[in-house]
Amino acid sequence: MAREKGINNPQSSPECLKCHTTTTSSARMAGFRSDEGIGCEGCHGAGSDYMAEAVMRDKPAAMAAGLKTVTRETCMRCHEQAHGKSFDFDEAVKKIAHPTKPGTMAHDPRYKTPLRLALRPKSNELYVTCEASDTVIVVNTATREKVAEIPVGGNPTGIGFTPDGRRAFVTNRLDDTVSVIDTTARKVLAAIKVGNEPHGVLTDPAGKLLYVLNTSSNDISVIDVATLKWVKNLSAGNGPWSLAMSPDGGHILITNMKSRFAPLRQPFVSEVTAIETNRGTVEDRLVVPDANLMMGVAWHPSGKFALATLNRTKGTIPMTRLLQGWTITNGLGVIWRDGTVDEVLLDESDMGFADATDVVCTPDGRYALVTSSGTDRIAVVDVAKLLSLVRRSSKYEREHVLPNHLGLPSEFIVNYIPTGKSPRGIAATPDNRYAFVANALDDTIGVIALATMKPVGTIDLGGPKTITKQRWGEQLFHNAFVTFHRQYSCNSCHPDGHVDGMTYDIEADGIGIMPVDNRTLRGILDTAPFKWEGTNPSLSRQCGARLAVFFTRLAPFTPEQLAAVDYYVTTIPRPPNWYRPLGATLTPAQRRGRQFFERTMTNDGRLIAINNRCITCHFPPYYTDRKRHDVGTKMPFDRTGNLDVPHLNNIYDSSPYLHNGMAATLEQIWTVYNPEDKHGVTNDMTKDQLNDLIEYLKTL
Repeated sequence: MAREKGINNPQSSPECLKCHTTTTSSARMAGFRSDEGIGCEGCHGAGSDYMAEAVMRDKPAAMAAGLKTVTRETCMRCHEQAHGKSFDFDEAVKKIAHPTKPGTMAHDPRYKTPLRLALRPKSNELYVTCEASDTVIVVNTATREKVAEIPVGGNPTGIGFTPDGRRAFVTNRLDDTVSVIDTTARKVLAAIKVGNEPHGVLTDPAGKLLYVLNTSSNDISVIDVATLKWVKNLSAGNGPWSLAMSPDGGHILITNMKSRFAPLRQPFVSEVTAIETNRGTVEDRLVVPDANLMMGVAWHPSGKFALATLNRTKGTIPMTRLLQGWTITNGLGVIWRDGTVDEVLLDESDMGFADATDVVCTPDGRYALVTSSGTDRIAVVDVAKLLSLVRRSSKYEREHVLPNHLGLPSEFIVNYIPTGKSPRGIAATPDNRYAFVANALDDTIGVIALATMKPVGTIDLGGPKTITKQRWGEQLFHNAFVTFHRQYSCNSCHPDGHVDGMTYDIEADGIGIMPVDNRTLRGILDTAPFKWEGTNPSLSRQCGARLAVFFTRLAPFTPEQLAAVDYYVTTIPRPPNWYRPLGATLTPAQRRGRQFFERTMTNDGRLIAINNRCITCHFPPYYTDRKRHDVGTKMPFDRTGNLDVPHLNNIYDSSPYLHNGMAATLEQIWTVYNPEDKHGVTNDMTKDQLNDLIEYLKTL
C-alpha cells in the first residue's frame, strides 16, 4: 500500500502516522515515529492529565480533565474509505463498547495433588497435604472416605502432629509458613513464619519443640509448641527434605535433597543430618558418598538403623552409559546407629525404579515399602534379606559393589505393588494391617493390605475428572516411560521443576567435553533459546529431538504428548522471592548493590564498555538478553566460551553457578572466576561493594 502511494518508509511518513500511531496529532505531523500502533489515546486524547481519574466511575471528572468524547467524526477521520475499504460506524461501535461489569472468568479445574500423609495419633484419621488445592484432606481410615478438607497456606507439603494428636502442623512451601490446625475443630488456629520453602515437619517426643525443614534456606526452624514462637535455627545440609524420629525418641534423622558442593569433575557426597532431641542440637552430619536426591526416610522398629531413599546420579560419567543402566540409579541407604551408611540399588538390570520418593517400615519390622514416583509402583523390601546381603559382603563390596550392582535387588525385593499416578508419600497403620499411599497425579489415596502386599482399594479425594493439557503434561513430566528401561523421568533432574544441583557430561559435544550445570525450569517461559550453548530455539526441540538422542535413547513423546509437556514446563512458577517480598522496598545494601549493577563507571573513574555492564546482558524483567556472550569462563575441556545468558530471577536458589557449576556461591563468580573483568568489571570493587551487589542480585 505504501509503495502504491510512493511512500518509502511508512514508519516515518506523516500520511501514515496520522492514523497508525497512538500519539497526538501535533506529534504525528511533526514526524514522531511510533511502533506501538493505535491505542486509546489516538481517539480519547493524551491521557496524562486524566489518567488518575476512574474514567468509567466518574466520566464527567475525566472529561473535565481532558478526556475527549468519541463521535462518528472521530472515527471517520481515519476509517472513511481507508485503503478503499468501507466502514460502518454503528456496527463498529457495538464491537468496541466498553463493558460496565467484568465478564465471567473461566477457571481451569483445580486438582488436589496429594503429596504427603500422616496418621493422626490416637484416631482413625489420615491427614493428607494437597499441594494444588492448598488444603489438607482428612480421611477416615475405617470407612475409607474423605470426611473433611481444611484450607491452609500455599502449596502445603509436610504434615506432623503433637503426640496427643490434638494439633497438626502443615508446612506451606509457597508462603514460608506452618499452619497450626486444631484437629478436633478441624480449623487453622495460627500460621508461623519459618524459613524459605519449608518441607518436612515433626515434633519431639514430648511435644515441646517443633522442627521445620526449610528446603531453600538450608536450615531447620525450631519452634516452641506451647507459645508458637521461634526458638532458634539449626544448620542443615543442602536442601533438607524429610525427617524421622527414632523409636526411642532420642534422635531425628534428616535427609537432604541436594548433595554438597563438589569441585568440577570431583566426587560428591550427600548429608544426613542427625539431631539429638534431648538437647535440640545437631549431633552429627553423616556422609553418603555419590548420593543425591535423598528424600524419604524411616526408622526400623528395632531402632538399630533407618532407611532412606536416594539417587546415584553419575554426573561425571558420559551419558553413553545409559544403555548399561548406569547414568541415574535409584536406591536405598541403610543408616546405622553408629553413623555408617550402606547403599543398595532398587533398580534391576532391565527395569529402573525411577524417582524413589518415600519409604516406610511395617510395624512388625519385616518389610519396607518404597514408592517409585516415576514408575507408578511400590517395591516391597524384605528387611532380613537386605540386611543379610549387606552383612555378608566385604568392606570393599559394601563400598564399591553394592551401591552399583543392578543384579542384587532381586535378592531382597520380594514384590512390586501397582499404584495410581506418581505415588509419593506412604504411611502404615500401627496395627500392621494397611498402608496408604498418596497418588499425587490422579488425586487418590491407594490402600494396600500388608498381609498380602496387594492393593485393596482407592480413596477418591474429590479432584476434577477432566484432564487439562497442563495436567497431562505434568503426568508425562513425572513418568519414566520415556527413558530406556524406565531409568528416570524429567522430574529426576528437575525435582519440583527446579534443579538437582548436578553437572552432566552430555556427549553431543564429545565425551568428556563441555560438562554443563543443570538449570532450573522455574519461570523459563519467554527465555529461549535453551541450553548453555543456546542451541535449542524452542522447548519442543529441547524436550523432543534432543531428549531422544542424548537422554532417552528412544523417541520420548508423540507430537501431542510433546506439546503437553512443553506447555506444562512453561507453567512451572517461580516461588516468591525470599529476599524481596512482593512490593517491598530495597534495603540500603540492596539499593547500593543496584547502583553497582547498573553502573557505567569504575571506582577510579574509567568508563565501562557498554557490552561489559551487568545491565546490558541482564536487563529486566527476566534479566537476560537471550543472546550468547563470552565472559571468560571457558575451561580446558570446553569447546566454546560463547554461552547463553541465563535469567537471574531467584538466582539465590539455583547453585552451583556458571555453565559447568564450578562456582559454589554467587561470590565465587567474581572473586574466583572473573580475573580479567570479562564478566562485568568487578575487580575494582571492595569486599563491601561486592557484598552489596550480591544482596541486590538476590532480589531479582
